[in-house]
Amino acid sequence: MARVRALLFRAVPRVLGWVASWWPRIALLTSDAVVSMWAWTTSWPSRAVLRALFPTDDMSRIERRIRSTQLRTQILASWIRRHGAGPARGLVRRHEAIARLQPPMILGTFHVGPVLALGVIAEWLSAETLVLRGPQFAAGAAENVTLVEGTEQQRAATFHRAIERLSDGFVLVALDPRDAPRITVPFFSGTLRLARGPFAMARIRRVPLVPVVARWDGHAIELIAGDPLPPSDDETALAAAAARWLEGYLREWPGEMSSRVLELMEG
Repeated sequence: MARVRALLFRAVPRVLGWVASWWPRIALLTSDAVVSMWAWTTSWPSRAVLRALFPTDDMSRIERRIRSTQLRTQILASWIRRHGAGPARGLVRRHEAIARLQPPMILGTFHVGPVLALGVIAEWLSAETLVLRGPQFAAGAAENVTLVEGTEQQRAATFHRAIERLSDGFVLVALDPRDAPRITVPFFSGTLRLARGPFAMARIRRVPLVPVVARWDGHAIELIAGDPLPPSDDETALAAAAARWLEGYLREWPGEMSSRVLELMEG
């Protein structure tokens, strides 16, 4: 039984990712139809954990939204592996407020929603942009974009390149990668462990940080950007401000909670 579940968990997104190559709308409609069946393949999310965070919300609605987002994002990942980042561009609604941002600035993302689509932000920006990405982060190949793999071995060199770029450009970086030195800040009734690096960059260069996430809206992807968080000499204070923004977003949209955020929570 466990093997059957594992096979279905991998097979459904791959098949629908193949369908999306020709008929993306049909692939997304099909994912909505089969999400309940596909949810049988995983025990996440835990209703008890979600109820502790969102005690007054409709748990069935939250669970369905989380599972739908998870399945759609895996379909998107399969699609991108087959065709590159190009197809994702057609799903993302242009965000004029992001296009009007002025450097130097850090755009800090979170692993909620279709995070793969966040890479297209770099193509809209008005200056040279360094994208620090892991293997899950896709971005286009626009002339103003430089992609850097933020691995453990490359951490010091990558940090130096980001500091240089912040003299007159943008850095797009995840605030919640899986492996990184951490800052622990208040979050809901416990704490959240965020990567220290982006907040150290903001302190050193005295630049603002804008939190950005992606969310499925029907068959399109909407980008949500917060107000710029001003630079601070206190990295923990800036990290706490970013966590407050994310908490406010998730309280408004509890169905956007992700396994990555829960993994980095304590208490």
